[in-house]
Amino acid sequence: MRKPILLLIAIVCFFVAPSMALATDLPRVMIVGEDADPDTVPRSSRVFKRVLNAISNEMINLGFDVKDETALTHMTHVQGRSRRNDAELIQIAKDAGIDVLCIFSIYPNAKSNQNSVRVTARIEGRLLSVWDGSRMGNFEAEPQQYQLVPRPYSRNDVLEAIGKLSKIIGSDVGAVLADRLDQYHPGGGGESYSDGGGGSGGSGVSSGGRLLEWTLIFDGFSDDDMLDVEDYITIFTGYDSHRPKTNALNTSSHHELWYKTSIDSAHLKRNMVRMLRKLNMKGRVYISGNEVKIVKQHRVKQRRKQSNSDW
Repeated sequence: MRKPILLLIAIVCFFVAPSMALATDLPRVMIVGEDADPDTVPRSSRVFKRVLNAISNEMINLGFDVKDETALTHMTHVQGRSRRNDAELIQIAKDAGIDVLCIFSIYPNAKSNQNSVRVTARIEGRLLSVWDGSRMGNFEAEPQQYQLVPRPYSRNDVLEAIGKLSKIIGSDVGAVLADRLDQYHPGGGGESYSDGGGGSGGSGVSSGGRLLEWTLIFDGFSDDDMLDVEDYITIFTGYDSHRPKTNALNTSSHHELWYKTSIDSAHLKRNMVRMLRKLNMKGRVYISGNEVKIVKQHRVKQRRKQSNSDW
C-alpha cells in the first residue's frame, strides 16, 4: 500500500513543482500619448518626453515589459507624426503586437499678469487592452498650486517650468496605472503571489491573473464534433465561461465562440493541440492576437467499386 502512495506523490511533484517555477505571461506594454486635441502638449515637445519617461519608469519598477514605440515600428511606420488619435494609436499597437496600451494626454495651463507667470498642467492616463478593447482603468492628476516662473522669463523658461511640474505629475499617474495593471497581473513586480495554500500565482498558466476574452474559431467541425470540443474546453485550467459569438456567422461546419480564461496564449495553444489528439482528430492551430483558429483536416474517404469474386 505504501508504494502506490509514494508513486502518486512523486507524480504530483513532477507535474506541479516545475510549473510553480515558471513566470506568468506578462503583457507587452507600450506607452503612447494622445495629442489629437490641439489643447494638449504635442508629441514633439520636451514636456511630452519627460512625462513619457516618468510613466515608463513606474511601469518598469513593477517589473512590466515596456516596449519602445520607435524601436518596434521604425522599419514599418512613418516616424515623428504628431496629433494622433486613438484609432491610429490602437492600429500601431496591433501592428507591433502590443497587449496593453498606456495612453496619456497633457493639458498645460499658464496664467500671466503684469507681475508674474504661473503655470500648471493636468495629465490624464488610461489603460486599454488592445485585442479585446477592454478598459482597464484611468486616472488623472492636477496639482493644487501653480508653479511660478522667475522673471525675466522666456519661452524656454516656461517650457522648463511646465516640464518640471509635468514630470512629477506624470510619475504620480504612472504609479497609479502601474498599480492597477499589477492587480490584473499579480506577481508581475517580481514577488511570488501565493494564495496561502501552497499555490503560486506564477504557475505559468496565470490561473490567478486577469481573465482574457479569446475568440475561438473552429473551422470544419460538425455539430457533433463541437459537443466533444465543449466537453474539453470547459475543463481547461483557468476556464471561466464561453458562448457563441453573436456577430459572427455560425454554421453547421463553422463555429465561433467567445471564451474567457486566465491562462496565457502558449498554454491555451497547448491545450488545443492536446484536445485534438485526445479526440483523435487531425487539425492545425493558429493564434493571432486574441484569436485562436482551429482548422480540422478531414480524412479522404476512398470509394472503390467492389470486385466480383466469381470472375
